[in-house]
Amino acid sequence: MARRLHAGVARTDITPPPGIAHAGWGAQTHQRAAGVDLPLWATALALSDGIETVVIVDIDLVYLWDAEAPGVMRAVEQATGLPSSHIRLAYTHTHSGPINGATWSSWVKEGTEMTPAYDAILEHHIAGVARQALQRMRPVRIAAGSGEARINVNRRFQRPEDGAVVCGRNWDGPVDHQVQVVRLDDLEGAPLAVIVNYACHPITVGPDCDLITPDYPGVMKRVVEQSTGATCLFLQGAAGDLGPIQGVARGGLAEYRRLGSILGHEVSRIWWELEPWRRRERYAGTLESGAPLAIYQDERLPDLDTTLRVGVREVQLPLKQFAPAAELAAAAAQHIERLNRLRAEGGDTEDIRTETMLAKRAGMRADLARRNEGHTYRSVTLQTFAIGNQIALPAVPGEPFCEIGRRVKVGSPFPYTLFSGYANIGWAYIPTADAYPLGGYEIEITPFAPEAADILVDASLTLLRDMLQERR
Repeated sequence: MARRLHAGVARTDITPPPGIAHAGWGAQTHQRAAGVDLPLWATALALSDGIETVVIVDIDLVYLWDAEAPGVMRAVEQATGLPSSHIRLAYTHTHSGPINGATWSSWVKEGTEMTPAYDAILEHHIAGVARQALQRMRPVRIAAGSGEARINVNRRFQRPEDGAVVCGRNWDGPVDHQVQVVRLDDLEGAPLAVIVNYACHPITVGPDCDLITPDYPGVMKRVVEQSTGATCLFLQGAAGDLGPIQGVARGGLAEYRRLGSILGHEVSRIWWELEPWRRRERYAGTLESGAPLAIYQDERLPDLDTTLRVGVREVQLPLKQFAPAAELAAAAAQHIERLNRLRAEGGDTEDIRTETMLAKRAGMRADLARRNEGHTYRSVTLQTFAIGNQIALPAVPGEPFCEIGRRVKVGSPFPYTLFSGYANIGWAYIPTADAYPLGGYEIEITPFAPEAADILVDASLTLLRDMLQERR
């Protein structure tokens, strides 16, 4: 017998104070956030069918890393009584938010004194909003649909002068323009929540901006909520090799509002076309008027099955070989020393910019080598929430390339498969095998071997098929 789905939503402000360390870019010369352009949010959606209960928290941050994410997860577990398998931390991945913790931030000194206090209160905000969503649950009806938004492009551009891959706009590269939407209304037809799944790096606001912003996902949520009255959550897709069609070096503050509005209006269009009430029209007669008018009556159909299921699977992804961690750490330390000296001596702005970039890249390589030294595989947790036999919400940590997401969505047995990266714990790029020969930033700093993508796709599809089979 089908079980009635219940849902609840809640939101809290997680905007950090001006002056906090602000370091989403290697090319930036500032260290502290000068102010706030738009607030950052944590938005929670709780779902339950009376047996299984899950909570998703959409968080306007680049990531929570392995130094912070476990503490936040434990706080949510304690506040909600749910196990970690039933909790998802979903990061929008905005690059114009604060630094969280010390991971990969050794090239920034100013503003880091504010980070521990922010991290400490952040976990309580996230745990509290998850608990509040659970307390607000009520019966709902649900519908899903999809559309398209062309605000993203493959970002792995080969420079014409030497063929090197840089982060730009590759109009011929793989891209995923699909927008997927899940609409939840209460039984009286009042809008409750909308889940949006789309893949694009939130890097519209570039390195010269010293303001805190949620980038385009924040604008998208505001547009959708104004249009529909439903609380909007964003699930970042497989965006490892996808970026915005404009931004970074061209008026990022105005551009992220434009791109977020484009996406928001497409989501709103899809939402308004969806009907959570299932019905079938029946001809009931003719009304004679100036012209004879056919009269129809709606026959209410049973609601679709909304049984909630949770699937979790550990998958071992092979790692590539790095140079010795000590060697890379020494190189990173040299760059950081030069950077600090330039800052202390009031060095040239461009020299500081260059050394910041070098210090950041060296620090990332050293950190990945340290984490993986002595290991040949990395255990990655796949997590899927499924609603009936129609909707699946699979997620992986890290930054999968778009072809990974597309292959999972195409091969999934669920009609609507909202594939997400950037889930639960900050990790690394997961490129497809064909990207490795070309090299580039993502290949340089990924810890994974080329075969990792195929293993991830196969494991994700196996989990989805197993979950649908179990439901039957």
